[in-house]
Amino acid sequence: MHRLIANGFTVISIAILFSGCTSYSSQPTINQHVGAGNAEIISSYSYEMDSPLKVSRFGKDTYAATQKTIPDAKDVSSKPTNSPLPTLEIKVSEFTFGGACGQEYLTGLSLGLIPSWCTRENLFKFDFTLNNEHGFCRQKTYSINATTFSHLVLIPFALFEADKRPLAIYQAALKDFLQKSQCVTL
Repeated sequence: MHRLIANGFTVISIAILFSGCTSYSSQPTINQHVGAGNAEIISSYSYEMDSPLKVSRFGKDTYAATQKTIPDAKDVSSKPTNSPLPTLEIKVSEFTFGGACGQEYLTGLSLGLIPSWCTRENLFKFDFTLNNEHGFCRQKTYSINATTFSHLVLIPFALFEADKRPLAIYQAALKDFLQKSQCVTL
């Protein structure tokens, strides 16, 4: 009987520990009101995924989103190094969570009665470099932070939280970067 109670306590603690609402923010801020008619024309791109996971689902999803956003561009990621620079170079970095924050353990052990919040910085990083016929044009890096709020009353909201939020942020960052602008001359 005591073992059953202990197992139930453990399951409930883990459920509360991993259920919370997560809010994402980017540095720099992504312009959400990007017009469809003023994007750079991309003829080729290279894509690189940096992740500690051997096969990253997020990497596959961002690659598919890249192909959807710039469907007329050719992927030259696997071309020899002596080929011309791609118009767009993309590097997506995904970093592991590193486990729960200390505050979240306290929330789990109190069965969700003690609220907690934790910010994980630089969870994702999106590096975009635009090249033109003269070489380098411009570069921008978006760093994505995640803030998680955990509390007993947030468990129902965690069930409805969108799993694809980082992917949506990647798509918005790519569209934001591809806005037409003048190249920086060096």
